[in-house]
Amino acid sequence: MSEQNYNRWLILAAAVIMNLCIGTLYAWSVFAKPLGALFTWAPPALALAFTINHGLSPVSMIGGGFIQDKLGSKTTIVIGGLMFSAGLILTGFLSEGSSIGKLYLTYSTLAGIGGGVVYAGTMANTVKFFPDKRGLAAGICAAGYGCGAMLMAPIASVLIIKYGILSCFQILGSVFFVVIALALTVTKRAPANYIPDGWTPPVVTTTTPAGANSKWTQMISEGIWWVIMIMLYCGAMSGLMVVAHASPIGQLMFDLPPMKAAFFVSVITLANAFGRIGFGALSDKIGRSNTIMLMYIVSALSMLNLTFTTCVAGFVASGIGVGAVFGGFLCLIPPIIGERYGMKNFGVNYGVTFIGFSLAALTGPLLAAKIRVASGDYNQAFWIALGVNVVGLVFAFLYRTMDNKTQDKVR
Repeated sequence: MSEQNYNRWLILAAAVIMNLCIGTLYAWSVFAKPLGALFTWAPPALALAFTINHGLSPVSMIGGGFIQDKLGSKTTIVIGGLMFSAGLILTGFLSEGSSIGKLYLTYSTLAGIGGGVVYAGTMANTVKFFPDKRGLAAGICAAGYGCGAMLMAPIASVLIIKYGILSCFQILGSVFFVVIALALTVTKRAPANYIPDGWTPPVVTTTTPAGANSKWTQMISEGIWWVIMIMLYCGAMSGLMVVAHASPIGQLMFDLPPMKAAFFVSVITLANAFGRIGFGALSDKIGRSNTIMLMYIVSALSMLNLTFTTCVAGFVASGIGVGAVFGGFLCLIPPIIGERYGMKNFGVNYGVTFIGFSLAALTGPLLAAKIRVASGDYNQAFWIALGVNVVGLVFAFLYRTMDNKTQDKVR
């Protein structure tokens, strides 16, 4: 189908705007401290809110992917947008003496699942509209999610100071509801087998992974899928650890005041966004597996530097490296899944693969919080994250070997 009937770049821009809204979930480190002060909740309990939020990703991604595959992107985003906005607004109505379980219900579950459903709808639709530039398009779409925290961290800090943490949630939830509704007006469902003008699709045979249009049950029966999921876990763990605790790390280990710490959260998340675009575009040029190995090396060196540095510049440099790689993984997995298992069932297949991200969310931030309580700083957590990156690099070599064998069979 011709690109003349669709302005795919406008649709991509709308997806980025919606992802900017739901990307606020990554600004959790700005919300955590004032919530703890207001309700006297302990740091590990607050870290669990972030962990639950992202640990439920497979639920939202698989559910959102199913709706996307069956009913299209607009329906998916409507459902997710309502849940996300409602979750934030209800968080703003927590009352004095509320148990932290209510926070887990409103912010972690309702807003978290809603944000994931929106992301599933925007990402699946974007990848289908850009068969010629999957890495770049997925990176730009995912960058919106990463930039959400960068934009919202300083804004939320100002709102918290001026109106309080609860009013901040109410304001953000209401504004995001309106913005997502407006972005939906230009969103169109990608047609099956969309072909942009001027692009000739590669020859696809029935023996190629892309020609299979596999269901998720077929996908998980392949050993290489398990390697992909482990790579996602290893790549996301250190990123989630730093993003979730960036503000406390800055304040505790580098003596930064809250507003400056919030600024550095924005710097790290900006690197996250550029990492999605940069590594996505690079993977279109040098291949997915080569790019993944490069990212593991960058992340490992960043965690090593974070362990030894004692200056703010070192903290920022490591945060930029880890953030960029974290973003890179979130933009590389979608095209890998689409290319290996086809686009017909992409939504559900990507959602199932996102289990790797969920496992990282369940371990990384909570582990860092517990280590901080036990030892007084985050150094041991940094060493663990470094080791996980080394393990990931080994699996990246394994993936490249298995992927090359697949391509050799096709030839």
